[in-house]
Amino acid sequence: MKYKLLFISLFFCFVNTEMNHAQNKDKAHPNVLFIVVDDMNDWIHCLNNYPDAVTPNIDRLANIGMLFTNTMCVSPLCGPSRAAVFTGKRPETTHVYHNIGDYTDYAPNEISIPEYFKNAGYYSMGAGKLIHPTGNVVPKAFHEYGPGTGIVGTPFTDEELLTVNMDPTVVIKRGKQHVTLPMNGISTLDRPSNRWSTFDWGPLDVKDCDMPDGKIALWTVDKLKNNYKTPFFLAAGFYKPHQPFFAPRKYFDMYDQQSVSLPSTIAGDLNDLPWIGKQFGLLPWTAGTHKTVTEYGQWKEGIRGYLAVISFADTQVGKLLDALENSPYSDNTLIIFWSDHGWHLGEKEHWGKFTPWERSVHTSMIIVPPKKYQPKGFTPGTRCDALVSLLDIYPTILEMCHLEPKTDLEGQSLLPLLMNPDTAWDFPQVTTIGIGNHSIRTKNWRYIKYFDGTEELYDHRSDPEEWFNLAGNPKYQNIKQRLSGYIPEDKRVKQFVRWSKWKAVIPNNGSFLLFDILEPSGISDQHNVADDNADVVRYIRTYLKEKNIHAKYVKITDCNNID
Repeated sequence: MKYKLLFISLFFCFVNTEMNHAQNKDKAHPNVLFIVVDDMNDWIHCLNNYPDAVTPNIDRLANIGMLFTNTMCVSPLCGPSRAAVFTGKRPETTHVYHNIGDYTDYAPNEISIPEYFKNAGYYSMGAGKLIHPTGNVVPKAFHEYGPGTGIVGTPFTDEELLTVNMDPTVVIKRGKQHVTLPMNGISTLDRPSNRWSTFDWGPLDVKDCDMPDGKIALWTVDKLKNNYKTPFFLAAGFYKPHQPFFAPRKYFDMYDQQSVSLPSTIAGDLNDLPWIGKQFGLLPWTAGTHKTVTEYGQWKEGIRGYLAVISFADTQVGKLLDALENSPYSDNTLIIFWSDHGWHLGEKEHWGKFTPWERSVHTSMIIVPPKKYQPKGFTPGTRCDALVSLLDIYPTILEMCHLEPKTDLEGQSLLPLLMNPDTAWDFPQVTTIGIGNHSIRTKNWRYIKYFDGTEELYDHRSDPEEWFNLAGNPKYQNIKQRLSGYIPEDKRVKQFVRWSKWKAVIPNNGSFLLFDILEPSGISDQHNVADDNADVVRYIRTYLKEKNIHAKYVKITDCNNID
């Protein structure tokens, strides 16, 4: 009898040990559902920055996770922002400053998040727009990849949109859908360098599944129905609410144009900005101009379109949440939800992104720990007001999934905040806008320094809309000097020079980069025009040599200056 009891005791001890081992193994490597939306600013209901926004599914996420109310992007443009998130490194390190190519073209040895998980034994899957551009541009990071985002997230074909772009009288016909573009009646192109005019909005008589994002949602839902022998990393990249603001009609019907609220603005908002700042506000590189929108009487309808595509994206997120809740993985899946940057809708006289101001830099992020293995102290539905960055995603999910830390990452793990949102957190967040332009955000201040040395400074305690530039007031010199110390360096660059409309970047290796700021994509540093403007290059080189100028930031002031 004694031996029988001993055997039973040892048996249950063994079973309990094996169960604990299995649970610890399960806990160490939860699945990851990685949800990315494009160009979604902080106009989601749970953030209350536009309280009339209809986003019940993103609100669901906030109610079961932690909503980070002060998340800043690393760069307010798709390519560099996503490169920073997926590599965990700043543009100054990867040299991804614009939308041409992806991080593998500039930093081919970097290991992205999905590749890291794949190498760690996870089954890595993705669909839609994740790593810029819109398809599976980094095959080595995924075991399989689902549907893409179509042509600018629409149900139309390349041929249809290109034909309309060349002849605006053409009507696209498909089933019950007859569309004459542009639907908003604004005939000017948003970006002349684009194949299509995307600064457009209007309801479509289609189903969700006719939209590329609808297909991405259905594919992701199917993946959550599969049985996996290993933990999985599953990423869904939705194109909306990126322009054009096309969505099924029911999402437009959620919002009445007459009741749409305009954002807070003041007349002459750009008057106290340096010349570079004014160009970021006025140039129509990423969208149309505010002047055109108001002239066509489309301000409220444009906002309605943006809200409609936000609600459309929210519905696709909801499909993923429903599928996860009904799957075997509902209790052991980490959910990360984020948008790559914000979007202006008339603030600072701007429509679009790629600006150094709060509307473009502030974005949305929610983290939902696995239900079974929540961090000690975590409370579902908590808001965290600490200033954080999208750069923090990479180290956070590695720590939460108990994977080997990657020691060269440049963000901070947010796990301490998930355990206690009131944890002391003093990390000023830096946003890079093209090479040499930076926006530094602290709890109380936003400081902006452009490549020619000109500045902006805003006190968020009294001026959260960033209407009054204090940079010219000598009393704030110490604050500017302190905040400028956070500007990261691109060690390749010796000098930045502005002469009139020209931006020169002079690397240490003696080469010369030249950008025409007023050219449609010049402000984004996408096209080096040095070879076509040898006289400009010669003048700047000669000026620096004759004046013996070695300063990092240089503004040449002469009769050709356009300040």
